[in-house]
Amino acid sequence: MLLRIGRRHFTTNIRASFDQPWLRTKNNTLQQRPPGLLGYPELSHPEELIRLSEQTLRRAGLIVSRIVHSFTPHHNTNPKLPQQAFLDSITAFDRLSDVLCRVIDLAESIRNLHPHQEWVFAANQAHQLLSRYMNTLNTHKELYDALDFTLARVSKDDDPKLVAAKTVAQQFIRDFQRHGIDLSGRERKKLVEISDEMMAVGRMFFAGACSSGGAEEEGSSSSTWTTAEEVRQIGSMIGPEPLAFDGQEGRALIEPNGWPAHALLRYHPSATVRRRIWLSQRQSPDTQVILLESLLKLRYQFARLTGKQNWAEVVLEDKMLGSPANVRRFLDGLAQETRPLVQEESRRLRQVMPPGSKDPIHPWDRDYYSQLLVASRQSARNPAAKMRFSVGNCLETLSSLFSQIYGISFEVEAPQGPEEVWDELVVKLAVIDEAEGRIGTIYCDLFDRPDKSSGAAHYTVRCSRRTDLDQAHLDFQFLDDPHRPVIDQLFPDPLRSEPLQVPVSPIPGKIGTYQRPVVVFSCTFEPPNLIDRQPSLLAWSEVETLFHEMGHAIHSMIGQTEFHNVSGTRCPTDFVELPSILMEHFARSKPVLRQLIRNQADPHKNDQIRDVEGMVTGFADFQAGSEAGMMRATETYSQLQLAVLDQLFHSEIVASPAFDSTFEYQRVVREYEPASSSAFSEDAGSDRWHARFGHLYGYGASYYSYLFDRVIAQKIWATLFDPNPTPPLAPGSPHNDQLSRANGERLKHSLLKFGGARDPWISLAEILNIDQLADGGFKAVDVVRKWGLWK
Repeated sequence: MLLRIGRRHFTTNIRASFDQPWLRTKNNTLQQRPPGLLGYPELSHPEELIRLSEQTLRRAGLIVSRIVHSFTPHHNTNPKLPQQAFLDSITAFDRLSDVLCRVIDLAESIRNLHPHQEWVFAANQAHQLLSRYMNTLNTHKELYDALDFTLARVSKDDDPKLVAAKTVAQQFIRDFQRHGIDLSGRERKKLVEISDEMMAVGRMFFAGACSSGGAEEEGSSSSTWTTAEEVRQIGSMIGPEPLAFDGQEGRALIEPNGWPAHALLRYHPSATVRRRIWLSQRQSPDTQVILLESLLKLRYQFARLTGKQNWAEVVLEDKMLGSPANVRRFLDGLAQETRPLVQEESRRLRQVMPPGSKDPIHPWDRDYYSQLLVASRQSARNPAAKMRFSVGNCLETLSSLFSQIYGISFEVEAPQGPEEVWDELVVKLAVIDEAEGRIGTIYCDLFDRPDKSSGAAHYTVRCSRRTDLDQAHLDFQFLDDPHRPVIDQLFPDPLRSEPLQVPVSPIPGKIGTYQRPVVVFSCTFEPPNLIDRQPSLLAWSEVETLFHEMGHAIHSMIGQTEFHNVSGTRCPTDFVELPSILMEHFARSKPVLRQLIRNQADPHKNDQIRDVEGMVTGFADFQAGSEAGMMRATETYSQLQLAVLDQLFHSEIVASPAFDSTFEYQRVVREYEPASSSAFSEDAGSDRWHARFGHLYGYGASYYSYLFDRVIAQKIWATLFDPNPTPPLAPGSPHNDQLSRANGERLKHSLLKFGGARDPWISLAEILNIDQLADGGFKAVDVVRKWGLWK
């Protein structure tokens, strides 16, 4: 169904939309049926989301029946040649996935962002129902047979027309196999039991890792304490909220991970106070440790039942690095390169210790001496020290940057009705390509509010996909027994099987019509002051967060493929962060800094406007002298330590009855501690922070990914955009322009536009002109390992 795009109301004043929301005018255009949530007319009320999920299930049931009757060897009614039959089957599989994910992904964003509990409840219901149905499809033998049958009949050659379709097919094949499709009935039942238990235990572990005290034991305490005198010694650093001190002992209970505890650890001059706070932050109750070890053992059992040696092999099968051995080789190489720099940073810390001190630098000392070191190096007269940037300035700068390097810009579009956005501060951006026109939509939900999920996130509401081959009207020819439920007590009903409708449009230079991507970009920045009419101002770390998350959003916009399963950010975990880390490089580049500072300068202060170049230089100096700049190797080394621990925890070691996660964690910490530290003093046995390492749940066996993408991003930046790369480019190489349109187009067309449809190693080989990378594997990993981070 082709939905025509009606009249839209646009403005190019991006900055005012974020910085001066009180100036916005509402769109009062009369429409027959105003769009509901996120522009969908079907979603004006929460109950419509639940009804839509049921309609989606009925349509999914019809598509499943259509696939089974069209492509399985026993019911094959498709007389087409093997290649065309394969493409038709992948289109049908991808469409089935898309019909379900349209609502699942929509519900995921609603339940995390919507302020009204009625919508959150409906989104949870819809998400749970559709996810349960999707799990049944992963063990659907006839679906697997259809896919296996059509894939087996096509040539093994790398026909360019089939690369994306084969990538999608292999994704589905792996999903089936991970759910035990090839196992006997008894083994498959066991695998389902393990999978269900893994999910339940994993959620409990993650909830405990995110809470203040872990999965609490009865009678255990998740608090530490401080005194009025200790607070007085650090003054205003403790924060604005008053503490409640007990009248008898003069103590106040504080959360170990709250701001007052962090302030004491960072600013208090007493090592005894800092040690008390640090130890409270490293605690985990026995129940939390047990949950972690149970999760690790369940994952190992799952892996063995599916024919793998360990969970890392399960996870890495479709990643760039491909195997635990490659991951460990990469991490070992980076650690070897980083270790001397960590020791040099430790020597710098000793310079701000008391004269003549022979004490080692304990873990609870690092934050304290780091801030002293930074204070000793930073000039209070550097204007960059107090520089803040408005959210609108950042978004306007990003639009200008993308226009320069990609030919893509943003336009603010007024919501077409009061229900389209869920908060009045949400801004809707139309993404415009100078050649293609509108290519997608980004909803920017950037400001904090009560009960909003913390941190930054990118929600894919809709992926790109080719739609003109669907022939949706044929679905109704494959209605099976109307008395057999699709799931639970939900029965087939062709009259109530309309899926979520999406607008489609042609793409210049491509055959057919496509649905365009929609994403929600969420942060929790301090909102504008509507009373004093002041914009939200960001510290530099927040600016980097905004640029990083926009890297994901623009990847979704550019990476528009024929199949939704490989669109945009639906690519390997150890590749997905690459575009976002590149955006951090752009944020720190002089042209972008120049625009940010010029835009932020007070127009009434001519000295600020005149000295933009001086402020750019001062800001670069300020960043180099910040804690992030001066302790960069130490922070990287900490991440290496966690990545190594992640790999260890997902190896065969967990199969031993004597496996002790605390012992193994402390062994890794000891191995990766700088020589000048002594983390393993008398406090070694009480450090059980590993049971609060929440990323072990969502990123188990792939925590290395961010480090890996940092190395690749730095190489791409040096090759394409850094005017003074280290080491220098080879003689005869063209001089880099930091905002080069030619190199931006190279990045866009060699890397970003494929989403996950092409092997990332081939994209890297093409963009960097390094043939050794194209085949991936050991040799390619060795090339990346030798690049390192510090050359």
